[in-house]
Order: sequence, then structure tokens, then C-alpha cells
Amino acid sequence: MTDTPETKEFPEILIGPSGAKFAITMAMMCVMTGGAYWVVFRILTGATAGGLQALPLLVCGGGGLIASVWMLLSLHARIYGQPRLRIDETGISDPSDRFSLGTITWDQIRDVRGMPHKQVVWVLVDDKKDLLARMHPLRRSLIWFDSAFAKNIIKFNTWRLDISRDHLLAILAHYHREFGNPRP
Repeated sequence: MTDTPETKEFPEILIGPSGAKFAITMAMMCVMTGGAYWVVFRILTGATAGGLQALPLLVCGGGGLIASVWMLLSLHARIYGQPRLRIDETGISDPSDRFSLGTITWDQIRDVRGMPHKQVVWVLVDDKKDLLARMHPLRRSLIWFDSAFAKNIIKFNTWRLDISRDHLLAILAHYHREFGNPRP
């Protein structure tokens, strides 16, 4: 009788965007954008030469502009960005060609945690500046904005992914135990 070593298979996991969550996000963004532009239109049509209300115009116009850009980026990610995450023995990566996250290897990750009561997974890394430097500039700015005050945390928001927070956290923790170098 020969002893065969126990083989552990860790398949590559591809996680794509959620169609239902995408539709909800687009509906919310359309309402927000439409409302912001309606307020701007009402201010401009009711404004006299000396009575232009600058603050509401800037706030609503700026909000509408940001929401419009966010909608375009979301549409772009939905069309060109599948799958959104790839998890394998090398680490976490974004296989899309545009606005790529790059690869975060398991040895760069200290720990993975779920943010309580939110659909967010925290990935604690050793050198966040190095990881951000290797990302696409747009992705870098979005991640920096999302976690500006978190020194070594990169957040993965599962709201747009076709996976729940707990399931993603379980997968990342399993792979990190197997391939990573857990540290306190």
C-alpha cells in the first residue's frame, strides 16, 4: 500500500459584477443625477442678473457632474471589466485591461477582515504606497479616496460584486492561510 500525499486543490476563482446590483446602482445614480441637474436648471431659469445663487449651483452642479462620471465609469466597468476579481495561489488580482488593480500577492497581505455591518472586506497590507504606485492612476485615486485615512487597508466593496461579503471573506481567509504569511 503506498501512501499518497493529500493533494489540496485551490482553483482559480473569478468573481464578476452583479447584474442586479448594477441595475440598482444605475437607477439610483440616474435619479441623483437627474435631481441635481433639475436643481441647477431651476436655479438658472429663476436667476436674475444679480441674484444668481452660487452655492446651490456649485453643490448640485458638482454633484451631478460627479454622479455622471461615476455612472460612465460604472458602465465602462460593467462592459469591459469582467471578471472584476481573480483569486488564486498568487494573490488577488483584477484581470481587466482597463483601470486595473494589478496584483496583490499573498505575502504582501497581513490579514483579511470583514467590516462590521457593511458589505466591505478589508485587506491589510504591508506597504500600501507600493501597491498604489503599481495600479492604474484612476484605480489608485479611487482606492486612495475610499481608504484615505486607513494607513494599510485596501477595501473591497462587495456591493458591486456577484458575491456576498461573508463568502468573499471566507475565500480570502482560506487562501491567505494556505499561501500567505499571516502576521499580527
